[in-house]
This record gives sequence, C-alpha cells and structure tokens, in this order.
Amino acid sequence: KCTDCHEDILPSEQPDSIKMAYGVYHFECLNCAQCRRHLGNALEAHEYEGRILCEEDFVRMISLEIQRPQRVKLCAGCEGPIQANERTVYALDKPWHEHHLCCYHCLKPIPSSVGHLEKDGRVYCPKDYKELFSAKCRACGLIIEKDAVSAHDGRLSGKWHASCFRCTTCRKPFTDKKFYVHKNAPYCKRHYHRLNNSLCMRCDEPIEGSCIQTAEGWRFHGRCFICSMCGMKLKENYYSFEHQTYCEKDMAYIQRTRNVRVERRKTTYHDI
Repeated sequence: KCTDCHEDILPSEQPDSIKMAYGVYHFECLNCAQCRRHLGNALEAHEYEGRILCEEDFVRMISLEIQRPQRVKLCAGCEGPIQANERTVYALDKPWHEHHLCCYHCLKPIPSSVGHLEKDGRVYCPKDYKELFSAKCRACGLIIEKDAVSAHDGRLSGKWHASCFRCTTCRKPFTDKKFYVHKNAPYCKRHYHRLNNSLCMRCDEPIEGSCIQTAEGWRFHGRCFICSMCGMKLKENYYSFEHQTYCEKDMAYIQRTRNVRVERRKTTYHDI
C-alpha cells in the first residue's frame, strides 16, 4: 500500500512507484508534507519524523533543532516538557508529544508512522485530509484519485471521474468528447437543445445558428419552415392552426371548409 494515500499500488503502477527508507509511494503521492509540493523522485525527498519533506522544509526543520540545542522542548499540545527519551514530532513549526498531536477533525492522535498534513494552521490525519479537501466527483460524490475531468474554459465548475462524466439527462458518455453546458451541468447535443428550446418544430433536430421563431415560440430551421399542406416554403407571414403552419392559400381553404377564422402571424429571426 502507498504510505501516503494508503491505497493499493497496482501492478501497472509499480514501475513508477517510489521506495523510501520507511515506505513506498505512488509517483503522484510523493509530496512534501509541509508545503505539499510534488517531489519528482527519491533524491528530492527527505524523511523526517515519519514525514516526507522537500529540501527547503527539511533544512528549515533541521535549523530549528540547531537553534535550540540546550532548551527544553515544550509540547505545543500540553505545554509540558518533552523529555529526552520521548519521541518528538513537529507540526505547524512546533514540537509535540507524539500522543498529543491530534487530527483537528477526528480528534484522534496521529502516529508519526502515518504522518500528518497541514492546512490553514490546522493538523489533519491523512484519511480526514483526503475526505475533507480532495476533489469530489460532482456525479457520484466520491473522491477523485486520478483522471479527473473538468472544463478548462470555465463554463462548467467542478470535477468528475472520467467514467462519471455523462449527459445529465440520458447518462450516456460523451464518446466524441464534445458536450454542451446548461445551468452549469453537462449535456449531450440533443438534450441540451431540448432544454434550450432549440429543437426544430418540423424535423425535431437541433438548431445551431440562425432560426425562424413563430409567435407561439416554435423554432424552425429556415429550410423546415414550410406549409404543412402544400410544402411551400414560408417566410415572414404564416398561419397557425391545430399546431401546424400554413400558407395563405391553404389557410383560406381550411377556413372555408372548416368554418374557422385564423389571423395572419409574423415570424422573427434569431441566432442560437
């Protein structure tokens, strides 16, 4: 298991894993426990009090020891002295009794063999740090270990597991890696246009670009705005009867034979 994330190191990950004196790490998990900077290889990492440190933080910790060689160390947890035969651990640039360094969230002591993580002046065990601060998938709510999917253009907030990134309506994956955003959620082309009221009333296919909109709010491709009876292409003026569009000639026939009266209407043009 990885000493940092405590997850199994898969056979496919073993060639890239990094072995240290007191543990083995996924390549992406070899991070400085103090500044969280990623360390590319074992030569950049130093083990100190059960934690992995970068060169800069390791030197800083050692300098703290050198600057106070004769002073009795006082535990930041209990404010009592740390005896020479007691193990000292450092967190937040302060010494602690090992059994007094507790996770801010679960309040349990953090063994030096496990190591701790720091954020905003607080100390956390690795388990709670991951649960509280790791990115979570917007679809399933679980922590994303790797292969996160996000929108780089900022139109869509949050992250997803690659397997969870699907159309919000039909749950089908985006096989061509193209998706549409509506109210900060991803959709396939068809369901986006359904929500956006941009499916053509005639052919039921998505409209992208210019369209004709009727007084009823129906939208058409230019080629699809035709008389429902004779198929003639309509322009600005049209007649609407029983959810169908008609030209003036055919509407006159309907009014005469059905004994109804229908007013002429006008369209507007939009870009979608």
